[in-house]
Amino acid sequence: MAAGRTNPLPRAAGPGGLRAILRKAYLFTYLRGWLVWSSYRAQVGLTIVGWLVPVFVFFLVAVFLGAAGSSISALDGSSYIAFFVVGLAFQGFVSNLVGMLAQRIRSEQMMGTLELVFLSPTNPGAVLIYSSLFGVVLNLFSAVAIMGVGVGLLGVQLSLNLPTVIVATILLAVSSTGLSLVAAAFILWTKQGNPVALFFSTFTQFFAGVLFPVAVLPASIQWLAYSIPLTFGLDALRSGLLAGGSLVSVAPSLAYMALYALITIPVGLLLFRWVLNRTKDEGTIATY
Repeated sequence: MAAGRTNPLPRAAGPGGLRAILRKAYLFTYLRGWLVWSSYRAQVGLTIVGWLVPVFVFFLVAVFLGAAGSSISALDGSSYIAFFVVGLAFQGFVSNLVGMLAQRIRSEQMMGTLELVFLSPTNPGAVLIYSSLFGVVLNLFSAVAIMGVGVGLLGVQLSLNLPTVIVATILLAVSSTGLSLVAAAFILWTKQGNPVALFFSTFTQFFAGVLFPVAVLPASIQWLAYSIPLTFGLDALRSGLLAGGSLVSVAPSLAYMALYALITIPVGLLLFRWVLNRTKDEGTIATY
């Protein structure tokens, strides 16, 4: 490897290293993540409000939809309220996951510490990944909170198949990793503006079966919905949460997410490495 260039990814660890990895994960998630975040009570309150307000907004929309909402329910087989509650819970999870690594890089840029991270002896990829772990946990809390409001206050009826939900959630997160790397490469290169994160935070609500089934979209743009893993992840999660669907029944959706991960993660790694080395060569890694 050329001098001055670093591998941005953590190396594989043996059994002895696994204990160190778990310890670092705990330190970054609990000490650096939870204790710092929970100490800012106003931020905690505003964050929770930001999670839950859209649920009630779309609940009111569903009430006003009336017959139209019933038509959408007929397409999916569940109530429309249950449909959009699951969609909002996991769309937020995925959009935050996709933008999380880019946000971490942007934060280091603004604090003037990004160059130190990437030029230090510590593996920079490990630092960024560990720093992002609390975000993953927080996003899971968000999904659970939204589902809790749906069940406790909005009358969503669950028919839970836990193995399906767990496997679908893991595959949805893994299949979004490649897109997270692409988003991180964008922010490292452009410094500001991230079309990948913007697409997943905004436009997927309309194109990925979050608020209404893909079947109601014009046929000419349905391909867009089927080109992203969130669509298949929501199908599997709705089946596992609302219909008690088994792993076998959602196998096609799970297979698609696994295939998507196998393709996009290597592409994301290559792009991120190329951009990282390019910014080092140009001396622009510390600019923002």
